[in-house]
Amino acid sequence: MNKMKNQPEQLFNIAIKSLPESTTSLIDLFSALLTPTIALIMVYIAYQQYKVNEQRLKHETYENRIKIYKSVNKFISQITANGHPTYTECHIFYSEASEAAFLFNSKIITHIEDLYQKGIDLSSLQEELYPSDGSKGIEVGEERTSISQQKSILFKWFVAQLEVSQKLFTAEIGLKK
Repeated sequence: MNKMKNQPEQLFNIAIKSLPESTTSLIDLFSALLTPTIALIMVYIAYQQYKVNEQRLKHETYENRIKIYKSVNKFISQITANGHPTYTECHIFYSEASEAAFLFNSKIITHIEDLYQKGIDLSSLQEELYPSDGSKGIEVGEERTSISQQKSILFKWFVAQLEVSQKLFTAEIGLKK
């Protein structure tokens, strides 16, 4: 019975003695590689968390970005439908698009500012030709022709802006990145 008790212990001793002496160097090697391996795994996990957070932020800002895009399209569509904006429509548009500075790159912010400024310019030209207070506008002549030409150029610019806006916003709004 005493032999049976010692048998597992003897088997263990035989197994240990049969291992090559270089096992300790393998253990040292694996111990040395463990820290850099853990560090690499942690870097990978941190990178994955960064990518997930980046996607989540894009998703969370999507609704606000779409709202501004729709505001831009609505403003341009009103102008192309009516031939000109009112001052009120320009100010409403600028107010609706005011969050753009927090959500978009400088190209879109500049685009929105251009739309607003040129909308004001177009409204001013319309007011000179056809005053909203009902008074007589500029008499027929060179000045009126010049103002009409400026108004026509601005109107054509606005017509082209539907496509420009779509290209600018598509790159920023999409969740594909």
